[in-house]
Amino acid sequence: MFVFFRIRISNSWVASEILTLHALSFHGLYRAIISTEFSWTYHAWASISEHLNVLFEHDVIERLNRSLLNVVQAEDGEVDVKNYIQALLSRYALSGRPLNGYFLLCCVEEAQWTMLAQALYPSQAPVYPNSGEEFEAAAANKAWSALTRDVTSETGASDPYLKSALKKSLELSTQAFTDLLVQIEEMDSEPSLDAYAWETMSESLVRYSLSFG
Repeated sequence: MFVFFRIRISNSWVASEILTLHALSFHGLYRAIISTEFSWTYHAWASISEHLNVLFEHDVIERLNRSLLNVVQAEDGEVDVKNYIQALLSRYALSGRPLNGYFLLCCVEEAQWTMLAQALYPSQAPVYPNSGEEFEAAAANKAWSALTRDVTSETGASDPYLKSALKKSLELSTQAFTDLLVQIEEMDSEPSLDAYAWETMSESLVRYSLSFG
């Protein structure tokens, strides 16, 4: 699945493949990361982040957004495939999470800081949601709780590879937040739901604070 990111969303891939296979695979990975507590290490976080960071590039985000439009507007293609994709996009929209490049970027932000937080603050006890409580984001919520307590001052990120990864994380978080802030300031109204502006800005701030390592 990481090939999806490493080859920078090849133009040769059809839009339907991106949306129905690779984007959905990543969304599943994202949900697993934020919902399942795991003893992430710095090196594991840095290695995965190296693959995911490609989504912060403007041309990749725009290509993903265009892929969605290409599917909807395409006149050719199999009818069954088009009907499936339209049903898929409708389901995401009805859930308040329109599927596009901005959505995937927001997912990357939250997934990365959730992994990094668990590397910084190793869990002393597993996550057991209360009766009736959703498992969605259980790991991210516990990681956030650990952050607010600041339970340790030692990060262990001392080798050059990890320092470089943390520096890159700082840069990307800053750039994502700044870009969105500038766009919002230039708008005459609130950003649309499918831009994920406020969500991505919030996730960027958390990731930024963690990346000081």
